[in-house]
Amino acid sequence: MLDPKIVEILSTPPDSAVAIATQGRDGVHLVNTWNSYIEIYEGDKLLIPAGRMEKSEKNLEENARVLVTICHRDVEGLRHKGTGFLIQGEGLFVKEGPPYEIIKGRFPWARAALMIKVLKAEQTL
Repeated sequence: MLDPKIVEILSTPPDSAVAIATQGRDGVHLVNTWNSYIEIYEGDKLLIPAGRMEKSEKNLEENARVLVTICHRDVEGLRHKGTGFLIQGEGLFVKEGPPYEIIKGRFPWARAALMIKVLKAEQTL
């Protein structure tokens, strides 16, 4: 199960930026999305709509490891208001089945769902 603070970040408006890093042969590739775009799936997975993210998809085909940073300035952190997490996980682009249908239902423009199984989440703020 995800840390309740991550769930709070994902459900608290306004939107905050989320960074997603993958590793390819030519180095690290970074993309962004919004916290409100992310769906929690099966308790330990994040579903993210992918409109483009072609480079991320290519990287994950060779190396499933993904790092995600997620934060929110209005959610109480370790010492004061404002919190963030570094999430380590394994990513996969899904183009059919329930995870894809969930994302496609909310985001008709999505060509795929980036599904990230959270392996470790460290609160950094």
